[in-house]
Amino acid sequence: MILIKDGGVATPLGFQTAGINIDIKGTGSTKKDYGLLISDVPCQVSATFTKNKVKAAPVIYDMKLLDEQSDFYGIIVNSGNANACTGKKGYDDTKEICKKAENILKLPDNSLLMASTGVIGVNLPTEKMLQFVNKLVENLDDEDSNFSESILTTDTKPKKLAVLVETENGAFVVGGVAKGAGMIAPDMATMLAFITTDALIDKKIQDEALLSAVENSFNSITVDGDMSTNDSVFLFSNGMSGIDVNHGNNYELFTEALNFVCSELAKMIVKDGEGATKFITITVKNAKSYDDAKKCAFKIANSPLCKTMFFGSDPNWGRLMATIGASMVEFNEDNVDIYFDNLKYVTNGTLIDTKLEDKAYEIMKKNKFTITIDLKMGNSSKTVYTCDFSYDYVKINADYRT
Repeated sequence: MILIKDGGVATPLGFQTAGINIDIKGTGSTKKDYGLLISDVPCQVSATFTKNKVKAAPVIYDMKLLDEQSDFYGIIVNSGNANACTGKKGYDDTKEICKKAENILKLPDNSLLMASTGVIGVNLPTEKMLQFVNKLVENLDDEDSNFSESILTTDTKPKKLAVLVETENGAFVVGGVAKGAGMIAPDMATMLAFITTDALIDKKIQDEALLSAVENSFNSITVDGDMSTNDSVFLFSNGMSGIDVNHGNNYELFTEALNFVCSELAKMIVKDGEGATKFITITVKNAKSYDDAKKCAFKIANSPLCKTMFFGSDPNWGRLMATIGASMVEFNEDNVDIYFDNLKYVTNGTLIDTKLEDKAYEIMKKNKFTITIDLKMGNSSKTVYTCDFSYDYVKINADYRT
């Protein structure tokens, strides 16, 4: 794989994007908040959505269309307004905006999807959005910067990358952009991700590849443990490279590239977590089952006590032990080992030596470190990514609507 400088969703053959400012929140903001991703030819689309029982209108709209068909030309995106808890009007607004864009682009009906992110419980400024669809289309190009900026909310920076994969028969590209900084939790961590590829792949295989990639990336991160109403990950494939990735080595190269792009985007989300100062990897190993490993890792990653401990660089291993117990997984506290990076700090449930505290403190002062929990119960493991809770997290969320 070759990492493409400044690459993103527009990097694979046949994709274009646009991003403009129309002040969707109506606050006088000059940030871009209206985006469009389009393919020159029909795309197969695979997607995963939030498991929250309260789903935003565009999520409901997309799920319905994806149940009925698999080919689309692209997606409209807005930030500043989630179009969630807006009832039938929210659904109708989504449909009307998509239809207007389809007409302008001379595309078939129901060939565009939509994604929204922002404040919940507020109707879209639909008339304004309809008015600016023409401008959105006029701004289409093969760059990624405008689109990647248009999807941001409390993010401090765009998140994008693309990789070139060489095969015996030629090359294909996998690119992606994502947004997310708060309301990030597993089960489709507010988070949006758009992945594109010009590889040629069967729909069923594409669906399976995306589900696997999401489990080990976007479903393996947490910022604050809160699940959004809008979380969505889309994979668009248009086959324009002509490289078949359905079998053998090409399939392995494709899944490797897809996993890499999803994983890196997911890590970017955690690193840009609201108020975050540290990126922490939590690994639980030798659990009795994968479910136990995942449950334990996320219990630590979501614990306010642990996350404030990370912020304060306090190697308070007692908090870790208590949180492991609160995860309700099977283990024996007298067998647990705990590591800070490569420093073994706890063995068989007890502190090895109080003199190690200074070393653990120095590790936790870094902006990136790993905590490993060895449960010694089996052979299953899980790694998740999280960040600390700082004073700024409270400030950002206390002032979110103002």
